Amino acid sequence: MLKIGSFHSSAFAHLAAAHLRENGLMAGVIDGSMSAITHVMASTLNKGAYELVIPSKRNETLARELLKQFETNPPEIDPDWENDIAPDLSKLDRKLIPNCPGCDWPIMIARPLGPCQRCGTKYDVLDMIFQTHGPEALAPCYETEPPLANMTDAQVCDIAIDCPACSYPLDGLGVRGHCPECGARFDRRELFNGLLGA
Repeated sequence: MLKIGSFHSSAFAHLAAAHLRENGLMAGVIDGSMSAITHVMASTLNKGAYELVIPSKRNETLARELLKQFETNPPEIDPDWENDIAPDLSKLDRKLIPNCPGCDWPIMIARPLGPCQRCGTKYDVLDMIFQTHGPEALAPCYETEPPLANMTDAQVCDIAIDCPACSYPLDGLGVRGHCPECGARFDRRELFNGLLGA
């Protein structure tokens, strides 16, 4: 993977990646605070930085031109964009649903924000789960199908990608296999889904 740019805003980083993809280049965002696609890349990122990456160095010139185009005319972002992303609480593990902090009565998931119908205590189910079990407990509520789920293997193989370990071009080597240069295992769908899902 090759870093093309760095952003302080997750929203702008993802919009820049979408701009590259709309112009025919696979691109994604890696957050320095997450476990990156490769351990090598994880050690080079600064926590909190949103890195725009492409899977092949061969596309660097075009990617930088497209990024410059994006930065010259950036889109406007609605300041309340995060409020439009609502989790699907029906996917939440029922064992994680807390009781009312005021009266210990079971909370109805259909009412994720209080007040409690029994005692009137205000609560926020998402915040309570986050505080008790961590953000990973809420991950299933945000999951969607993998980004490349509707692409055929042939379409996935048409996307240029280099070996994540040694940067050898993996053209014509199938969806998964081993790099002929260094022997590292690769799976294009895993790499691309990690890149797009990040």
